[in-house]
Amino acid sequence: MMRKYIIAAMSLLATVGSATAQVLSIDSCYALANNNYPLIKQYELIEKTKEYTLSNASKAYLPQLSITAIEGYIFGGLPSFGPSTGESESNFKFIGIAQLNQVLWDGGATKTQKKIITASSETEKASIDVALYDLHSRVNQLYFGILLVDEQLAQLEVQNIILSNNVNRIKQLNDNGLALKTDLDEIKVEQLKLNQQKTELKFTRDGYVTMLSLLIGAKIEAPITLQKPALSSALPDFQIIRPELSLYKSQRNMVEAQAGMQRVSLMPKVGLLGAGVMFAPGISFGNSELSSVGVAGLSASWSLSGFYKNKNEKQLTQQSLSKINLQEETFLFNTNLKVIQTSATIKKQKAILAEDDEIVSLRKSIRESYQIKYNTGSGSLMDLLNATEKESEASSQKALHEMQLLITIAEQKTTTGN
Repeated sequence: MMRKYIIAAMSLLATVGSATAQVLSIDSCYALANNNYPLIKQYELIEKTKEYTLSNASKAYLPQLSITAIEGYIFGGLPSFGPSTGESESNFKFIGIAQLNQVLWDGGATKTQKKIITASSETEKASIDVALYDLHSRVNQLYFGILLVDEQLAQLEVQNIILSNNVNRIKQLNDNGLALKTDLDEIKVEQLKLNQQKTELKFTRDGYVTMLSLLIGAKIEAPITLQKPALSSALPDFQIIRPELSLYKSQRNMVEAQAGMQRVSLMPKVGLLGAGVMFAPGISFGNSELSSVGVAGLSASWSLSGFYKNKNEKQLTQQSLSKINLQEETFLFNTNLKVIQTSATIKKQKAILAEDDEIVSLRKSIRESYQIKYNTGSGSLMDLLNATEKESEASSQKALHEMQLLITIAEQKTTTGN
């Protein structure tokens, strides 16, 4: 699963840094975060280790040569045959031993060893996939935190435009003696309060942007903007395809590959053998002297120790597989439970959001009514300001509810692996 993000990130890194880049999506942030995380470098190390280890395993069928040289004193001398030559023989001998072995069949040991190496490599990669997938929740928090602040800033800007329009209107009325100076001061106070909120939100946004930039390894600044995910009317229904499931599968493959070595221990081993021994000075056998001897033939070995442990080894293998299956079952149980809880939260948030449009519409209508009253002199400025503030609060609540729904849906995707 993670390897597809690596490929996507290679193109995204260039795109984000270019002048033509305008939009950064949540999926591209996942890919960039995975590619930027230091743990990603272990993929290459694991692959290289696998390559070298497989190469070493393949050398098991190459001829094996061993040479032993001995220079020493023979206590009591070596036995001789036939009549004595009368010559004194030295007890200091040089003995050279050379042995050449060529494996014809090792009982499947090399093949099984390669399976174990491959399974071990895949298990390590799956573990990294799981570790990298945890980045998605961190990306969600920062990404949607920025979008929420942007929505709040947009609502404050709408409120500020309404106040600015009233400032111009009050100035004209004040010039004609139809408005009080305190009305202008009241609006200026509201504008200053809005600026304070905007300043606070901008600092919060800068903090989120800095953290997300560090996480994905790409600077987020104008003209780059974050894409707001579209809301779907249908409730998402995803199957669980988390990387943990691949890890459990890899672990089972690893156990089964290791169990293959027990089967190998039950098999005989067959090979070619060549051996030579050299003596200097040679050993007297009467009329002839032996200085070297050689032997060649077919070798076979069969150890029965594997049969004694075979039953227990099978039980241990089954216990290991049962343990992995239980871990997977527990993971799926907890994940399904979380999916059900999150689905209920999504339904609740959709129901709340469905009424926000009507609330915002009513608050806007109320504010416009107070605006007309104030313009005609039949309403106070405070009533207008209160109505304006409540309209802004309603819009902010709608933006908050919408963003909460998007965050919950994103977390649902992350929980299920989609």
